[in-house]
Amino acid sequence: MKSFSIFSLSAIAFIFLFSSCQKKKDGTFTLQVNAKYGDQTFALNSPNTDPQGRRVELNILKFYMSHITLVKNDNSELELKDVALIDFSNPNTLTYSFDNISGDFKAIKFGNGVDSLQNLTDPNTISDASNPLGDQSMYWGWLKYLFEDVQGRCDTTSNGSGTPNLNWAINYHIGTNPVFRQTELLKSFSVCCNTPYTLNITLDVKKIFYGDTQTLDIITQSGTQMGSGDNPAVGTTFVNNFSNAFSVE
Repeated sequence: MKSFSIFSLSAIAFIFLFSSCQKKKDGTFTLQVNAKYGDQTFALNSPNTDPQGRRVELNILKFYMSHITLVKNDNSELELKDVALIDFSNPNTLTYSFDNISGDFKAIKFGNGVDSLQNLTDPNTISDASNPLGDQSMYWGWLKYLFEDVQGRCDTTSNGSGTPNLNWAINYHIGTNPVFRQTELLKSFSVCCNTPYTLNITLDVKKIFYGDTQTLDIITQSGTQMGSGDNPAVGTTFVNNFSNAFSVE
């Protein structure tokens, strides 16, 4: 009986030690979403200068990220969040932390907008105030969810370098399933051992307008409401540029 007690205590100690070691393999992963304008800092309601010397000022920058997923070195995937609404007027929507994460990763990927199933959601049926799909400001009955909402103003005077004078000159309301895009960013990192890890994703607002292969002119192509037949080519250029405007640090 005495030897059994010693054995039992040893087994319990081993299980406790093993469990502790297992827990130490987990860490906290934080996703931080940032914005810049080329090599300039970016903030809402603060002007930036575009490549043509015109002053550009955004007062709304909101968009959905869906199925935020980490890709491991063995190509298996870990979905962190099904949908998030990024709103640069609300700092609380720019940082997301996840516990009990472990592994060696090589990429992060996410959808720009909501997927076709999520787009069937009626926000009026959502009672949970924390659910991003319950945001009425990002839903139009005829369009469904806005994937991206970018609004602002610019200086339309002859030299274009003064205070932005044309309100709502920039007005992009992007939605509908055909313009859903995905972004994948390569980055090698590991999460383990109760150690917090922060991954910074940065949206380059300049690249929304001045993409790698396509350009949107803030005067002649200043906006679109996708789904209404209003400037569909502009909307397509926007989403292509937008999905390629992210980088990772």
